[in-house]
Amino acid sequence: MTMYRELYNVHEKTDVQFVGVDIAGDRYDFAVLYTSMFFGKILLICMHTGRQVLLEYDHLDDITNLSGMLHVDDEEDMAILAEFLKESLGMYAARPPVKL
Repeated sequence: MTMYRELYNVHEKTDVQFVGVDIAGDRYDFAVLYTSMFFGKILLICMHTGRQVLLEYDHLDDITNLSGMLHVDDEEDMAILAEFLKESLGMYAARPPVKL
């Protein structure tokens, strides 16, 4: 029999926000999960590719790093997308999560 060690098994109610934007004909759709897990980081999921990233609000200022995380090659699109995410997530990302 295989032995395992459970690291955590947590149930919580999370806030989920869906955001989408069209930039010059390229569509970006994301699900944003706000949780008390991950040290207050936001779990951002691309609805098209399934890519997931743990995101701190400060990451939105580092376009080069954010571009790599989200696999967005166009620098201008990434700058616009980062600004859109700042506006969309700002009121949630700036405050620490609440443990339920």
